[in-house]
Amino acid sequence: MSGSGRPVRSRQPTLSLAVPSQTSYLAMISELTRHMAALAGFDEAEAGRLALAVDEATTNAIKHAYAGAPDRLVQLRFDDRRDELRVEIEDTGATVDPRNMPSVDLDRYVKQRRTGGLGVHLMEKIMDSVTFRRVSGRNICCLVKRKDGAGGAP
Repeated sequence: MSGSGRPVRSRQPTLSLAVPSQTSYLAMISELTRHMAALAGFDEAEAGRLALAVDEATTNAIKHAYAGAPDRLVQLRFDDRRDELRVEIEDTGATVDPRNMPSVDLDRYVKQRRTGGLGVHLMEKIMDSVTFRRVSGRNICCLVKRKDGAGGAP
């Protein structure tokens, strides 16, 4: 027990997965994300939102970094930490800096009935932290959701 009377949870092992860079794997990744979020203590609604963010990040790697090439790999790492769930999506494709993309005017976007292009915006709305970095020829998108918010476990 911790000083707050709550049981102290040891850190869960990291789960790593490498999938081909094909959108046909997105449903599996979404289900896995929901499962990992539930194990981390998030409720069903929040787990669904986390799955959407991971789906968007993985789609970006497939469509933008790999330009749709189906023969590459996207690596995902799920790290359930005591106070947060961290998911990293990694690829070896072209560098795409989403911070250089223009911001989205949602009202105008809806009026024009556009689709696509909201991935980073959605990720930032859902997650507590979204970071992008390039290390040794690898793009790494790191998504973090704290467990102290609604839907999070103690």
